[in-house]
Amino acid sequence: MELQWRIKIFLTVAVVYCEVDASFHRAVVGSDVTLHCTYTHLPMLWDWSTLNVEWTRVNTQGQKQPVYTFEDGRCNVTRDGADVNKTGLLHNDASLKLPNISVRDEGLYTCRVIITPELHTGTATLKVFARPSVWLPEKAAILRGEEKLISRPLYRVCTEMEVLNADGTYSIRSGITVHSSVLKDGQIRLICQVEHQTFDGPLNYNVTLTQAVSEQYDAVILIAGTSVASVLLVLTSAAGAVLLLRHSKRKAMFHVPPNISDISQPSVTYADVENVLKCMISGMSRDSVESEAVSLLHWENLKEQASLESNGSHHTSILSLCLSTNEDRSVYKCVVHWKSQTFTRETTVHVKVQPSFLQISSIPQIPKVQRLLVLCCRVENFYPSDICLEWYRNDGEPVHPDTHYGPFSDHSHLYSMWSKIQLTMCTEDESAVYTCRVYHSSFSPLGYKDAVYHINTHGTPPNVMFIDCDPLSPALNTDCTLHLCIKDFCPKHITVTWTMDGKPVDSTCVFNTPPSLNINGLYSMYSFVKLISSQDQWNSCYRCRVEHSAQSQPEERLFILTDATPTPPL
Repeated sequence: MELQWRIKIFLTVAVVYCEVDASFHRAVVGSDVTLHCTYTHLPMLWDWSTLNVEWTRVNTQGQKQPVYTFEDGRCNVTRDGADVNKTGLLHNDASLKLPNISVRDEGLYTCRVIITPELHTGTATLKVFARPSVWLPEKAAILRGEEKLISRPLYRVCTEMEVLNADGTYSIRSGITVHSSVLKDGQIRLICQVEHQTFDGPLNYNVTLTQAVSEQYDAVILIAGTSVASVLLVLTSAAGAVLLLRHSKRKAMFHVPPNISDISQPSVTYADVENVLKCMISGMSRDSVESEAVSLLHWENLKEQASLESNGSHHTSILSLCLSTNEDRSVYKCVVHWKSQTFTRETTVHVKVQPSFLQISSIPQIPKVQRLLVLCCRVENFYPSDICLEWYRNDGEPVHPDTHYGPFSDHSHLYSMWSKIQLTMCTEDESAVYTCRVYHSSFSPLGYKDAVYHINTHGTPPNVMFIDCDPLSPALNTDCTLHLCIKDFCPKHITVTWTMDGKPVDSTCVFNTPPSLNINGLYSMYSFVKLISSQDQWNSCYRCRVEHSAQSQPEERLFILTDATPTPPL
């Protein structure tokens, strides 16, 4: 007679999604994913140098890392294979393609598109999961009176907690111990059933355990009475695995109350982002499952918003929520009805908002020795209000005293805070580094982020690019524009002068954008000259002279306007 033992292993992970411009994506390790970033308005693109695209990622340790940048018509790729279609940029699309996804790609992505003087931003949260791989022998034999472990490692295993692998995935092992008395006709067939979101349905893995009789063990059998056989059933690798073992007979389910887990939720619940609450139910058939979700904040029954995923006798009640800060500390209940009994699990959801701005500014902008220097750290648009700011100098030396202002709340219930320190500059302070460390519950898992300020008493000279023309080769009597990008300078005061063949260009044809503060604390700007490509201007020499206090001498860039008309053949 053949007995079948079913042991189910349920692996659950967070749903992969990426939201920029209200789009969602699912990805598995090894697949490709595209994070969408579109912008609604595209001003006249003078040249590629007027367009900057930046994709960055904040990883699960709270560290910000560059992924892809497009600047001055050239791209710089930090993550292998990352790509933004250059043609798509002309059609308001800066979507990022990431091939061969790994667990290390998980994090919060930010897209910044600068088309001077406009700025477009978007974010995308990417969570990655892996498809499990399962190992189980097809056959195993055991002598009577012998204990045997069917496993690669040579030690006894029942159930182990999941183990984090070097590549960011998890491994988990499950074992079952059976009594030799259950072997009928000298064998038993064990079935391991694995369920996972990446599978179309449950997968079954079988092992046949047989008993081989040996005379040398007969005396031991009479004395010991029974023997025990241990079988290791499964070795799996998955991103975020939860193990559930059940080896009781199916008919016993109708007499034993169902097993209901606590409600699981994301480690950090962010406002205005889809979050999922889950309650695991086992030990009853789907027809017997009757559950509902309840929000105690408004005493609201959310049964219509919840969904039930089932396979056999294992079920997951799922409630998707998109919460605001007004719904912080909401209490949710999962209520399960079984026969005449009611089982309740509840959880409190704490809503978080990460600061949208974290930066150190200085007064004066260029510090001077023997003068007062004030450093101000601004943290804006965070929730909840509990926050801590600490100042450090160089290699972790605390800085005191510091003065805090706030947190202050705005109309949207978000908070902002400022902290400042002041010192009289001395020679030893030149090239010093000051750090403002911000602790907030929205930062996971480190719990803090740093803003860094490097003291520079000389300022930063501008990076003056080359003059470009749009169109590149203008036709006779057509409009064209010369433009120059001036990047990463401090302080922001700068002088830009245009001449044609040594004579000043008419001021009505010159337009300079105001210096704009970059995320690195330095300034950038553009300068334009609009003209008509007439015949008497061909071969004219245009010069742009840039003067700044941090330069050792002014810089000039040269452009000669040439005839684009093809030369007729002789």
